[in-house]
Amino acid sequence: MPLSTACLRRRIRNADAAYRQGTPLMADAEFDSLVGQLRSVAPEAPELHHPGGGTSDLDGTATPMLSLDNGDFDGWYANRLDDLGRTDLALVVQPKIDGMALGLRYANHKLVAAWTRSGKSALHVAKLIHTIPQELPADGPSDLEVNGELYGLDFKQSTPAAAIRRKLPSGEGLAFLAYRLPTLDLDEVSSVALLDRLGFSVPDTLICSKPTEVTRLHARWRAGDIFRSWPTDGIVVKLLSRTAQQQLGSTTMAPRWAHALK
Repeated sequence: MPLSTACLRRRIRNADAAYRQGTPLMADAEFDSLVGQLRSVAPEAPELHHPGGGTSDLDGTATPMLSLDNGDFDGWYANRLDDLGRTDLALVVQPKIDGMALGLRYANHKLVAAWTRSGKSALHVAKLIHTIPQELPADGPSDLEVNGELYGLDFKQSTPAAAIRRKLPSGEGLAFLAYRLPTLDLDEVSSVALLDRLGFSVPDTLICSKPTEVTRLHARWRAGDIFRSWPTDGIVVKLLSRTAQQQLGSTTMAPRWAHALK
């Protein structure tokens, strides 16, 4: 018997809250299924637009951090070709870090704000992490937003969630991997190169010219051959071109130019 809309919303809220506290109630596949069911019957439900139901500690000026769609990669790629009227698209593959999404804001070269995907302030933790520069180089951008993933060096998903909940004496056991500059007009490779120059830890970024290359990399990840330096729960595939990304845009939940393979 199909679940009611109220039941779907409640289960998604409870599962999302438990996941962020490091005590997941269900597997990713089950959660994705619930989200898909809710999207089909109530596409405007707040749980689909703001994790946790959508309150924020921020001032509303930060660029939202979206989730990633996942599932059939071949279908996703074919749809992107149709959308753009192209016969091929260059892609990049990066590790999908199993941690907590974190946004950073710098003003006058200094770190001034940090937030989770749900909008909760995380500056108290960001100031303790040795892989988060507290000040940008003088010869780099002075005002900047950075998206990345906070993760535990013990590879436990609960570690960053616990750190956000409580005051910490140090950032020991935590690290941050930066992967995106949402406010700059740069392609994926250039973004990673700039982040590296600014002093951030960045992910391996592999360029693929064919979807079959992505499929092979996914198989290698599943076999444990690549991305072993980080806690991962899949790989992320993105269109390399910033122009193509801008043409495709995003839904309220996820960018249309990126896809996760788990």
